[in-house]
Amino acid sequence: MRRYYKILPLLFLTLIIAAGCGGKKMVSEDIAGQAAPAAGEAEKSPQAVLVPEDKPVTEDVRSEDLSGAADTKSGGKFASISPGDELTKEAETKGTLFTIYFDYDRYTIRDEDKDNLNKNAKWLTLNAGVKVRIEGHADERGETEYNLALGDKRAKSVEKYLEDMGVKNVRLSTISYGEEKPVDPGNGEDAWAKNRRAEFVINSTN
Repeated sequence: MRRYYKILPLLFLTLIIAAGCGGKKMVSEDIAGQAAPAAGEAEKSPQAVLVPEDKPVTEDVRSEDLSGAADTKSGGKFASISPGDELTKEAETKGTLFTIYFDYDRYTIRDEDKDNLNKNAKWLTLNAGVKVRIEGHADERGETEYNLALGDKRAKSVEKYLEDMGVKNVRLSTISYGEEKPVDPGNGEDAWAKNRRAEFVINSTN
């Protein structure tokens, strides 16, 4: 019995030490699971999307686009959405951006034209010193005054779209030519479809 009493305290002490070590392990795992990410990890996350300091004009505009454009500007007058892009070539050679077209007797933006209009907006964001005049046009059908009013609505519809995407109003102006400046003088739907349009003319750069 005496021998048993001597062993019992040793067993009890061993159990306490073992339990203590196990408890430390559990606590350390809990803390590790709740730990805040180390400084700089948020920037490395693939979900982290960087945007310009100004309100982005489209979901597609990223800081990578802006930094890339700075490099392409060295080869010409304007910054490009991408090296050698068609829109910048048009701006350089013709002084215009992509033309937007409309359905007969309508001034709402068509889905098929939104891609080019978004590119115009992105390009204007990259070239913050550029101002453009939006010219509204109509085909030859209808009275002159009616077509002037329709051309004005088309130009203002495009202007509003750009403003909603973040292009500042002071960089945009509008004018209507109605039916007076057809791009195609033909008398048929093919010609009329080309004439129902809003053109972007670069009228100043800073």
